[in-house]
Amino acid sequence: MPSSQQTPADDVILQRPEDLRLFLSVPHSMTTCAGAVTAYLLRRIAHRAGAYAPGIQEHLFYEATTNAAGRSIDTVQGWFRERIELFQEIGYRFSARRVAERTPNILAWVKEGGGYRGAMLPTEYKRLHPTAKGAEADVAHAVGIAVERLEGSAVDDLVMIDPWPGTATGTRDRTPIPAALESAHRDRNYHAIIFYWAGWA
Repeated sequence: MPSSQQTPADDVILQRPEDLRLFLSVPHSMTTCAGAVTAYLLRRIAHRAGAYAPGIQEHLFYEATTNAAGRSIDTVQGWFRERIELFQEIGYRFSARRVAERTPNILAWVKEGGGYRGAMLPTEYKRLHPTAKGAEADVAHAVGIAVERLEGSAVDDLVMIDPWPGTATGTRDRTPIPAALESAHRDRNYHAIIFYWAGWA
């Protein structure tokens, strides 16, 4: 009869959400950058918390990328306020707070969360993409800050999530934090929405 006691030879280990590598696509949008970043961050945080799975929440994440919900920091804030109770009813323990905080402080706060935190920062598009011309230069831009692993890296670190221009021009939608981020964020008066899983404020 098999023993219920494990022997020293057993090598069974408990897997954590962060042990699994999940590829999430970044929604690319010229008109709803704030919402696209928010949808990405919420999925990423939920995955780190071990709660991300296909279901009704995908419709909620999609809502954030629509013009009504995602065109600015104000519309994202309103959308999240209206949806937070529903998220929590289905087991998603998200919280958020709007802040006006210097970029290095936000970066440090996100990094300390180890993947359970993220931030959406409105930014001046031309600071991050100085070669942009015409109508594209007037994008109501925003980026996300998350802790994750870039392709080719062996460790998680701070990453900037950039929903526009996407990858069509050969640029990347996930990059290390660029030097221009602080000035791009300062041009939007350091406004941001910080997101976190309950218990990781």
